[in-house]
Amino acid sequence: MSKFAIVTVSFVALLIGATILIKVNQPQETLLGTKQPDQGQKHIARGQSHAAYNSDLPSSGPHYEDANSPTDWGIYTEPVQPEVYLHNEEHGGVIITYSPSLLPADQLKKLQALFAPPYDQKDFKPAKFILAPRPTNTKAIQLASWNWTYALDSYDAALITKFYLQHGGKAPEALAGPNNAPINQAAQK
Repeated sequence: MSKFAIVTVSFVALLIGATILIKVNQPQETLLGTKQPDQGQKHIARGQSHAAYNSDLPSSGPHYEDANSPTDWGIYTEPVQPEVYLHNEEHGGVIITYSPSLLPADQLKKLQALFAPPYDQKDFKPAKFILAPRPTNTKAIQLASWNWTYALDSYDAALITKFYLQHGGKAPEALAGPNNAPINQAAQK
């Protein structure tokens, strides 16, 4: 093998090694929220009793499997039962709840605008979500996806969007369910 070939092979090997080393040492994006212990994904009959959920907002555990569960994605004006929306979480959805007494009306309008067309942010077009009031919220806004929870004292579009993009679509049955649209349609372009 000539000196030129040895130098070339050595140089290429050095470049590949440096690239791998740089990739390995790059900091990973910090995930928002708290990782919750998995309570499983047992399907239960409507009205069947079950163990208490281990997180506030529930992020896994027993849930209904019937004609009304999972429920349609979207914005609700009435609370949605955990046993219903957990089935949506199991299918990759993100649940966003708000406290009617803790979230000011102007912030509620912003939250609804973030999730309703025409969208508040140009590149954020959420598909798999439920936004609903929840009088028992301990914070103004609480979010959950499968095994993850996050709470906010006030509306913050950037943090809500980041949680949705980081955790949505990551669930045991992420490709199943109603309206099986991508977790963020804009990201699919």
